[in-house]
Amino acid sequence: MKDKIGIFFSGLCVVHCLLSTALIFGGAGATFLKVSEELVHPILLVFVVMIGLISFPSSYKFHHNPRPMLYGAIGTVGIFLALFFDTTLEIVLTIVFGSLLIFAHYWNNKLKTG
Repeated sequence: MKDKIGIFFSGLCVVHCLLSTALIFGGAGATFLKVSEELVHPILLVFVVMIGLISFPSSYKFHHNPRPMLYGAIGTVGIFLALFFDTTLEIVLTIVFGSLLIFAHYWNNKLKTG
């Protein structure tokens, strides 16, 4: 269940970035992005980090495969670091690392459930 919640919140990061991109090119993005950067990003990041800290170590104890936890850590750090770049690079990095995080949670869940 924890990995499914992790997939959900990581997916929200990716969807948020895709919607931001659509709004930027649609012309309505400036106000949305300002609110987004100040409010949505930190909130999503807190959920992503907390779920990862709960999910990956507890599942590792069950399946003993460190790779999902490693990919999850790389994805989480990548999403965090993306916040420090300009808008275009931030969007690209969040989509890439958010997708890696989704994959890590999916794989972690598959290893745990058999």
